[in-house]
Amino acid sequence: MGNLSEIRELALKRANYACEWAYCADKNWLELAHILGIGMGGRDKQSKYDLNNVAILCKYHHDIYDGRRNNGTKRAYRDLLMGYLKRERTT
Repeated sequence: MGNLSEIRELALKRANYACEWAYCADKNWLELAHILGIGMGGRDKQSKYDLNNVAILCKYHHDIYDGRRNNGTKRAYRDLLMGYLKRERTT
């Protein structure tokens, strides 16, 4: 596909310019997250440019997803799972 800037713009449009984490509608500090890592593990470099391998996440949820943040992760992952299962959010 195109370059990373083009992928980001397509992903932002797909996400309606909001975080794609379940029950999050944050529109600030949006980042492009790769679902399957592309870093040091030597994965196929083309997956870096695959629209199906990216998600738009706010800084908070991207940090949780990448393991850079610990506080609040249990609730965030519960929300993500409930969204995936299409169940109502718990309190």
